[in-house]
Amino acid sequence: MKKVSIVPIGILLVLCAASAGLASEGEILLTFEGAAVETMTVDEFLALPQITVELTRTNSRGKTTTGVYSGVHWNVLAEAIGAQHARAVQVIASDGFEQVYPLEVLEAADSLFALYKDGEPITQDEGAGKVWFCASESYTANFWAKYIVKIVVR
Repeated sequence: MKKVSIVPIGILLVLCAASAGLASEGEILLTFEGAAVETMTVDEFLALPQITVELTRTNSRGKTTTGVYSGVHWNVLAEAIGAQHARAVQVIASDGFEQVYPLEVLEAADSLFALYKDGEPITQDEGAGKVWFCASESYTANFWAKYIVKIVVR
């Protein structure tokens, strides 16, 4: 079983300070459809309770990687955006990739929407989504999604 922890306030402040590397102040991080909230900035995302999880995944080419991911659990994000009624969630990435998740994948204790891997921003590339959905190790790497820009609540 992997370790899941709430990020201490000091680390959260460091992450907030590092958010400048992710996006400009006030820049939209995620958009939402089917939720009470339409957009969320990096600062708003980082103000939510954060978790840190060590996860190992093996991709379709057989390459195994382990990382320490920091971000927000679905239940926290759902409450923040008014999506507690969701039956499923579709994520849309900046490259057009789309995936639909049943709640059991989203609500697994060590699944999260991450901004950081090993203490560094997942990406600082212009035009790329800054959020990854990292599924619990109970699910295959096929449940991971990179560079998410939009979440559709079903």
